[in-house]
Amino acid sequence: MTDNQLVEILPEDWPELCALFRRNWPEHVFAYGLVSNYIKWKQKSSMETNVQIFSLNGTWPENGTFLLFDEFEIYFYSMDVESGYKSLSDALCLVKWEGYREVSMDFLEKHRAALDVAISEKSLFVAKDTLTNFYYKSKEVVARDKVDLEGLRFDRVMVDQLDHIYNQWPLRTSISQDSGYNLLKRLILLNESIGLFNTKDGSMLSWCLRDQTGAFSDLQTMETHLRKGYGHAVVSEFSRRLAVQGEDSYAFVLASNERSCKLFESCGFTQITHLHWVVVRQNG
Repeated sequence: MTDNQLVEILPEDWPELCALFRRNWPEHVFAYGLVSNYIKWKQKSSMETNVQIFSLNGTWPENGTFLLFDEFEIYFYSMDVESGYKSLSDALCLVKWEGYREVSMDFLEKHRAALDVAISEKSLFVAKDTLTNFYYKSKEVVARDKVDLEGLRFDRVMVDQLDHIYNQWPLRTSISQDSGYNLLKRLILLNESIGLFNTKDGSMLSWCLRDQTGAFSDLQTMETHLRKGYGHAVVSEFSRRLAVQGEDSYAFVLASNERSCKLFESCGFTQITHLHWVVVRQNG
């Protein structure tokens, strides 16, 4: 019997991998959005050379199982339901965990058991374990009318607003400054985004980015402008703009953040599952 090994899925095969996840829509929207977004990044920037996708023994066309490596982050997915996602747990056990100081992972609830196998077998220490609600909104139900607010305008976020965004970023204490800056800069440069600006002075009052998976991310409103409905307006207009491009919208919201959960629900988003954010490192 051949030993298991991680076999790279070459970038030219990523579109075929991505196409697997269109079936039973939106069941596999997380995987589709993730791979689709990295395909776009490869096309936009020659700097995206460190991102690699691997499968177990090259079996991805049969089971949709893959691991995506991006610096200190690993994303994974599988459609190998009948085996209990064994191909995924086997693949995760092949990761060279000892080569990382820490690994950050976002993954669906249905794949938790597969990761737990690797955590147990490789004696990994779980440094962070956070539960989020996975909210989804189909482009078919998005209002087509633009959101208009008197004295304000919507525009994409530019890189010269990076300092402003970083200073309000809730995760700035959970990641080094260099890593945080580089991540946010990457999201601003390579992904769609939206900001709500004061027409007179150009100041940005509220904003939302998209993360590596294509999910809404870093939705923030300046403290001096809270409870004015700006967050609702930003989410609604962002969803509308993506729908015009033929894209659905989704977001991962901390399950404990009742206010944000209610905001997305009021914007027509529906919770379809949970997503876990887990950070692991080697014991000792």
